[in-house]
Amino acid sequence: MSFRHLVLVAAVILSAAACSTPGEHPPAPSTPSGPRATVGSLHLTLPAGATYTEHSADGLLDGCVAEGAVACEARIVNLRKPDADAPINLPSTKRPFGWYTGTDLPTCITPASPPGKATGATGSTLMDSGFAPVGPKNAEYGRWKVTCENSAQNNQVRMWWLPTSRILIVQYGSFPGWDAKMDALLAGATFS
Repeated sequence: MSFRHLVLVAAVILSAAACSTPGEHPPAPSTPSGPRATVGSLHLTLPAGATYTEHSADGLLDGCVAEGAVACEARIVNLRKPDADAPINLPSTKRPFGWYTGTDLPTCITPASPPGKATGATGSTLMDSGFAPVGPKNAEYGRWKVTCENSAQNNQVRMWWLPTSRILIVQYGSFPGWDAKMDALLAGATFS
């Protein structure tokens, strides 16, 4: 390093030191505000006004993210603690209804047809699959077009599966506005 470079480095260090007073610390990074959801090791900051129901009295809304009049826009569940009495299918883009962990046929949950009011699904077609980010991790990702007994409930379902963390995220009744909100929600995810 030349003498000129050393003088420049020293000047920068002295200038920086002169700009702070002893005991002064740089401002702490801002922490996300808003409602929070913790599922297993996953931590999410929800949109303002949204709620997360870990357990509901009837069991229909377990793991649901709700906003406004919509009872269950997305479900986030920890499959490390499945119901011991209920057999499950692990999430996979390699099977029809791959987001659904039950062994029967799923229902068509949408903003207009929450759990308990949705009709049965009659088919699903995988439209997109691969990997998508959930915070710093990559999840198995899939999007299905779902047909329903009541054709007014036909919709699309998106899934993110983190097999090591055993966390499943399912977005019901996918539409562009909620897709963008869900993508932003998952981009801000942290893990402990």
